[in-house]
Amino acid sequence: MLTPSHNPQLIRQSKIEQALHQVDIEQEFSLVFQPVIDLRSRRTVAFEALARWSSLELGDVPPCQFIPIAERIGLINRLSTHLLGKALMIAADWPPHISLSFNLSTHDCASDEVAEQIVSIIQESNFDPRRLDLEITETAIMQDVVKVQHSIDRFCRLGCGVALDDFGTGYSSLSQLLSLAFTKIKIDRAFVIGIDENPVSYKIVKSLVALSRDMQLECIVEGVETREELEALISLGCFFVQGYYFARPMCHSDINGWLKENSMAGDVSEASVKR
Repeated sequence: MLTPSHNPQLIRQSKIEQALHQVDIEQEFSLVFQPVIDLRSRRTVAFEALARWSSLELGDVPPCQFIPIAERIGLINRLSTHLLGKALMIAADWPPHISLSFNLSTHDCASDEVAEQIVSIIQESNFDPRRLDLEITETAIMQDVVKVQHSIDRFCRLGCGVALDDFGTGYSSLSQLLSLAFTKIKIDRAFVIGIDENPVSYKIVKSLVALSRDMQLECIVEGVETREELEALISLGCFFVQGYYFARPMCHSDINGWLKENSMAGDVSEASVKR
């Protein structure tokens, strides 16, 4: 029988869990922001807020490692509400045409109490909820469809947009997903990789883009990293994209400079790409 001492991954998970039990959320967690680009105007129209953890004990821990553990030990709701408040405070200083996207976890959406906390945080902020998109994954929906629907209804009544994140990567039925009150869908990077060379990926994205139009949902394509991928997406009529090709996630102190540079250039050009 394997013990944690025989498995480096289990040891790592154990250390992360221990560190999370003792974490100072205010001191150790921060946000970075990745721009969303409108290809028609070549301008930045939104930023997605992404959590970062610089552990005093472990150093930088990626979200794919700490989020599942934070969910399992019951920390994720406290983390989400803290970071949402912080993101709204930062975004309040942005130009009025720039929106904010914020990711909610499985547990955030399946809890009536947490959904109410999220609504209260938004109401108490100085940020217009019509400029806020809350992102929910298929995985979150499948945890409890009824409760997630109630949460989505709360957010929509407040004026927020609700985006279905990582669309196409889960196992939920299409009819079930589209019965919910989403305003946007986000196509995952998994379908973008090699889209310029892979006819299957090309057809999948083409179908998803067409579906979003038929449903009158805004479609955002994530994870664009090469010129070839971008050109393939343009040929499919994609309007909104984000990814390393345009910019890596940036600190909030860099956002004004990014927006000013784009405004002066008139678009998001090769010269403004940050790798």
